[in-house]
Parts: sequence; structure tokens; C-alpha cells
Amino acid sequence: MSTRGSKQAKAAMPDRQSRESWLQAALQALAKGGIDQVRVEWLARDLGVTKGSFYWHFKDRDQFLEALLDYWAEQSTQTVIRNRSYPDDPPARIRAVAEDIVRRDLAGMDPHIRSWTQYDPRRAKVVASVDKLRFGFLRDLFVAAGYPTDEAALRAQCLYRYALGEQFILARESKAQRLRRMHTQIDLLLGP
Repeated sequence: MSTRGSKQAKAAMPDRQSRESWLQAALQALAKGGIDQVRVEWLARDLGVTKGSFYWHFKDRDQFLEALLDYWAEQSTQTVIRNRSYPDDPPARIRAVAEDIVRRDLAGMDPHIRSWTQYDPRRAKVVASVDKLRFGFLRDLFVAAGYPTDEAALRAQCLYRYALGEQFILARESKAQRLRRMHTQIDLLLGP
């Protein structure tokens, strides 16, 4: 009997004991109910593993929460900044970035992260640095599109605040509805 099929099936299954699986599960728990839902016991149960797997990757819950914040920053920010598939044309690039944010629901975790870190100055610094990085990236896109630096900064600020505000106010709408509204927003921001 060949074991080839079972090896392929194992390769397709995510490793429930990996560091990344713990972080992904924690982000999902955070999105469902805030930081109080990020409990090692509950995550282990959801992953179908023992708590020993957690301690293989993380010294304690505090280190885990630090890693979670870093993971969120990487997944929600660096994936956009490093994406090489965006068009070279600056206005088309701005549109593609804005669409990517909506399609991947990248700002969807932000309300939960901000709520969690709001009263934690140490972790709030991570969010502030992410905001600065994101804002700089967006500003540079508008500068590349030909806007003076001050005007590019204002347009980037409008886009960034709009994307975040969508998550706080209109989270129940479909992605298609949010994409249509984002297209209108970008039309306004790319205008004279």
C-alpha cells in the first residue's frame, strides 16, 4: 500500500502546533471577543493540542502577547508594503493598495488591537509605530503620484483614517459594499 496519498494529505494540513498556528488562533480569538478571549487553555482546545505546545514556543502569556502584536503588525502592514504585484503607475498603485486593504480586511483587526492596547503604554507604542509606518507608506504613494509633500500627507491621512473608521463604524457591511465606497474615496483623493 502506498503512503504517498497520506504524506500529501499531511503536507496540506496546517501544523496545529506551530508558533504561527498559535498566533493565528489568537488573532481569531481577539477578533471574536477581545483580549479576554486570548487564553492559552482555550486556544489549545481550539487547536486540538496540549498547553505544552504553547510553552514550546512561548515562555509565558506576556511573551505570547508581545509576539501576537508583532504578528499582527507583520500580517496587516508588511504584507501590503512588500507586495510586489501592485502596478507601477502611481494612481493605479494607490487604488490597488486601497483595494487590497479592503479585500484582505487588513484593518479589520485594528479596532480589537487598539482596544486592547489603549491602556497599555508599552504596547500602545507598537501600535503608534505601525501607524507611523503605514502613514509614511501611504504618503509616499501620493508623493509618487505627483502631489506636494504636505498635500500628499493630508491625502494619506484621509485614506488611512477612512480605512480605520470603516472598521469601527460599518463592520457589518459586505466587502463588495466597502470596495465600492473605497473606490469613491480614492476617486476623491486622486482628484485635483
